[in-house]
Amino acid sequence: MPDATFGSAAEAADALDASLDHLAAVDWASLGTAAHGQMLARLQRAQAKLTAANAAVLSAFTAQSGYEPDGHRSARAWLIGKTGVSKGAAGAAVGWQKRLGRHRRIAETMAAGEVSESWAREIAGWTDKLPADKRDEADAILLDAAAQGLPLDDIAILAQKIHESWQAQHPDPDDGNGDDGDADGFADRYLRLGTTLDGVGHLNGNLTAACAGALQAVFDSLGKHLGPEDHRSIEQRQHDALAEALQRLIKADLLPDSAGQATMAQVLMDFADLRRMHGSSAAEREWIASQAGQPGWLTGPGAEAEACDALIAPVVTGSVDWQALDQMTAVWIDAHGPDHRQPCGCTCGGCTCQPPALLTPEAKARLRRTLLALAADAMSGPDGLAGYLRTRQLGAPYAGKSLPLDVGRVKGIPDHLRRAVILRDRHCAWPGGCDKPPAGCQVHHIAHRAHGGATALTNLVLLCSYHHQVCIHRLGWTLILHADGATEARSPDGEILRSHGPPTARAG
Repeated sequence: MPDATFGSAAEAADALDASLDHLAAVDWASLGTAAHGQMLARLQRAQAKLTAANAAVLSAFTAQSGYEPDGHRSARAWLIGKTGVSKGAAGAAVGWQKRLGRHRRIAETMAAGEVSESWAREIAGWTDKLPADKRDEADAILLDAAAQGLPLDDIAILAQKIHESWQAQHPDPDDGNGDDGDADGFADRYLRLGTTLDGVGHLNGNLTAACAGALQAVFDSLGKHLGPEDHRSIEQRQHDALAEALQRLIKADLLPDSAGQATMAQVLMDFADLRRMHGSSAAEREWIASQAGQPGWLTGPGAEAEACDALIAPVVTGSVDWQALDQMTAVWIDAHGPDHRQPCGCTCGGCTCQPPALLTPEAKARLRRTLLALAADAMSGPDGLAGYLRTRQLGAPYAGKSLPLDVGRVKGIPDHLRRAVILRDRHCAWPGGCDKPPAGCQVHHIAHRAHGGATALTNLVLLCSYHHQVCIHRLGWTLILHADGATEARSPDGEILRSHGPPTARAG
């Protein structure tokens, strides 16, 4: 009801809540796509209005220090503690409050539903570079262009022209004309990395012009389209470019704390599962026979991709099995009975109870083997059963010498083989002309190491991170290295790429 009026803000909020409940209960699948499109457009307008209203309420709340009676030091902390939102969401809400506080005209336009939330953020970011007394005029020009239907890319060009026109009159970007003498946004710089429970990250921040320029240079250099098999979006290519740049930085020994270490994959295996593997019972008996007479996360394709050219440290994990300890105690008591040197407790006046018979050497041997087998359920060690089974059952590269509680020696590609692969391939060997240099590449096992592939020159090839981790390990391409050094790649749907075309005529 466009002309609806409410007696109070609370009454309007109740109506909003009821309206959203109604929309959530609609059977949208029963309606046509025309209705879907109309509703999506209206919901985008509603989202912009809701963001503007939330910013206005939060601004008044902050101005009156409404968070202090609840023991909080800021509106952001209050939002996190009282409304159940995440730190990122609370930061975003406060960000909108500050943003619209600097851009009155954008706030009014959003409240009217005449510009989307995302476009408003872009426009505010562009005009933030201008001093406060120039922003309102610039916002008006850009918002009018948006209302006239100008694409966002063209509005960005217009914003750049406005900024260049102002900057031509103020050559020094830090001459004090901006708010707090910070026209270049240096004081507002920040970058926040948030991660989910499964380790997926989300970046949010404001970059200075210098930082943004450096990042753009990384995107331009490492985020290029790499051929017909490269179906990544520009956003995905920029993500991969950033990941590759960070990997290069780490491996180049430019981070003091990491000492340039390559990726290390810790492969965690449960001790109980290891003991249940086929053949483990016999191997366990061998270990018992040899010891009885003597006195520690990536999963799925991501883990497979990183582990292909990684140092691997196998770690066998386990926990104390209290039931096994109880069983050990029971076996010992059953074997020895009560200590016959103590009174047995009878009241007949003349005990005739016979002490337990002495254990024969055969019985003692059986008891030793039983207790030792049960102890394997409770603990392990450098020379323990866990390491013995791991080296016998799993093989390379998980068969290294054990470390306390059985962490195997790291296995990787020897330096001499890595150098030989680089000298032979010189750049990414993916067929199709990828020319990424060795610094941006990884050594790939053609027959995967996890499937028994040998760490030998004939089974190793140099691939850039995209063709290695994405094409091979995620999209399922297979790579063939021919005897003459030519490479051939095959996609799961039958597409074939060759570094050299087949001969035009039969030899001879």
